[in-house]
Amino acid sequence: MKILIKIAILLVIVIGGGAFYGWLQWKPIAAELSAKDQEKFDLMMAEAKSFGFGTAQKLYNELDTMTLEDVVNLRHSKWQEKLEKNEEFRNAYLEEQHKARQQESIERKSKHDLKLSTLIFKSEEGKLLSTIWKESEPWQKVMVLRQKCVKYLKMEEADSRRRTNALELSRISSILDRPEKLSCGKKMADICLAISVSDYCMELVPNADDNEAILQAMQRLKGKMNHYYYIK
Repeated sequence: MKILIKIAILLVIVIGGGAFYGWLQWKPIAAELSAKDQEKFDLMMAEAKSFGFGTAQKLYNELDTMTLEDVVNLRHSKWQEKLEKNEEFRNAYLEEQHKARQQESIERKSKHDLKLSTLIFKSEEGKLLSTIWKESEPWQKVMVLRQKCVKYLKMEEADSRRRTNALELSRISSILDRPEKLSCGKKMADICLAISVSDYCMELVPNADDNEAILQAMQRLKGKMNHYYYIK
């Protein structure tokens, strides 16, 4: 009965050219139906205006019985189809996703760096925050040791360059000049050094699941690093 009343209101609007009372009755119904499926709603209105009331009522029934799940599935299906067929839309979407992933990566790195900063030696205090260190997980200690290994090996290399003949091979360069490493030109020297130092420190401080492995890593660092830079 309610459906027939709503269809009757639609007929009043179509035949009566949008009578004011009929429009007031139809407006909230139209808003609800068009929100479900705008294309089907427009087709229903076009059928009604061309006096195809049988088709109009069929379309109305389909819209009226659509559930929220039906609406969500329909919108996703249309979005997926547009993504597959519309190259401009697809490229814009992929670009947006790329930017979102970059931003997420930046935020994640920022949070990670903040966590690490609470574990690292604070110069103003002149000592390691031993309490935090003891309470830290092994993987966190691994990250700290690797970071400090890279920092002080690069510092030793820089200091060595200032003190020695530029043609002489420094201790760090000798350690890192392994056969499997590709030789680098002068322009790429700093980049290659950074990569080599990072790889070397990962070898000295491998992934660890317990504090015993952390102690072993610290012993390796002590044996491989210059004592002056190690105690720093």
